[in-house]
Amino acid sequence: MSYVTAGAVGLHEGYWAAISAVVVLQSDLQGTQTSARDRFIGTGVGALIGYLCALLWQGHAWVYALAVGVTVFLCTLGKLGNAGRLAAVAVSVIVLIPRDEAIWRIALLRFLEVSWGILIALAVAAVGAGIVRRATRR
Repeated sequence: MSYVTAGAVGLHEGYWAAISAVVVLQSDLQGTQTSARDRFIGTGVGALIGYLCALLWQGHAWVYALAVGVTVFLCTLGKLGNAGRLAAVAVSVIVLIPRDEAIWRIALLRFLEVSWGILIALAVAAVGAGIVRRATRR
């Protein structure tokens, strides 16, 4: 659902939405909500730090390594360890995949595409939880 609908909302790389939906969707609503929170925060932090890193990048591996370290540290400091891992992935995707677009646009689009996938996963989990709840009442 997230892949198919991404184009309808103007997101051209819907595979990031699909990947995010798969990453956050758990077998229960609460697990999906926790995973979605971590993915959303992690992607937001990672997109911002990835953007800043890409401005300084110029092929220096130490800049990338420092950006990943800072990203994980900030999320750990905020008691969001899982978000740190996901933020490091966002930094990596933004910095290491060559693109011809402006870096701010790449960071923003990755964040929006991932967020779309998270939203769809939460909707699917909520609908599924409602169906299970109704079925167990009978």
